Amino acid sequence: MHKPPVFPNLPVLVVDDSPFARRIIRGMLEPVGIRHVIEAPDGAEALQRLTQFKPGLIVLDWNLPVFSAYDLLSVLRDPTRSAETAIPVIVVTSAPTRGVIEKAAQRDVVHVLRKPFAPKALWQRIACFYNQLEPILDVRAGLEQPLLVEQRPAAPAPTPDKSDPWQLGTARLTAQ
Repeated sequence: MHKPPVFPNLPVLVVDDSPFARRIIRGMLEPVGIRHVIEAPDGAEALQRLTQFKPGLIVLDWNLPVFSAYDLLSVLRDPTRSAETAIPVIVVTSAPTRGVIEKAAQRDVVHVLRKPFAPKALWQRIACFYNQLEPILDVRAGLEQPLLVEQRPAAPAPTPDKSDPWQLGTARLTAQ
């Protein structure tokens, strides 16, 4: 059996209007060592949360009430309105149309996941952002020096089905 990647100490902001979806995503993050998960039910509250902490990753539902995902990304990516413009974002949506993919790409989003998705699909997207070898302190073992985490080589991108516009858009976005 293939061992899941490990991302300890990665703070994540999960933004989804469904408490059930937020709970499911949180459950997908825990097996890979992500314990610091902050949740927000809409874009406005996500902005509020972003003033309180700096996430290493945002998992963002595209269809949000109050303040849309596109508007949130517009604020997040604008250097005059946000100090942290390079936070990695994974967009999740039940309807990943070409328009959604293109709008997300305009705001520097390279991963759009169709709901429902498997934990492994989410883990692979996270691994794309953190594929370099980084020192991590193993505080559970009481060690004071950094340990190197084994990194697996990235799998080759699948060849997209040219008759499916969603796969073409996803392949184009993930190939960047």
